[in-house]
Amino acid sequence: MSKKLQGNGLFESSRMMLPEHKEAIIVYNRSLQKKSRPQLDEQELGRISMLLTESMQLRKEIVLVLFGEFKTIEVTGIVTKVDLQQKRIRFNKDSDEDYRWINLSDIIDVRDSN
Repeated sequence: MSKKLQGNGLFESSRMMLPEHKEAIIVYNRSLQKKSRPQLDEQELGRISMLLTESMQLRKEIVLVLFGEFKTIEVTGIVTKVDLQQKRIRFNKDSDEDYRWINLSDIIDVRDSN
């Protein structure tokens, strides 16, 4: 009797993986690496709010730590505008032309750039 017919040999010799299966495995493994959004207490939210206000009023450079599904992101700059209706801030990096809008819910920490 040949080795293909012994044990699980017949199945093993005819096994293959479709591209759709490979993509599904990659998506599944990536979903396992997702991080959950941290819940900030009132004291931490107050500290963050104070540092954002200080940056805007004094044109002080700060570092924002932003939540990402897979890793945290740090950006350095100055807060130039606060939009309370849409709950976001305008954050300038170097010059007034180089800015981005950041949702307040994405900010998980703020610290001085020094």
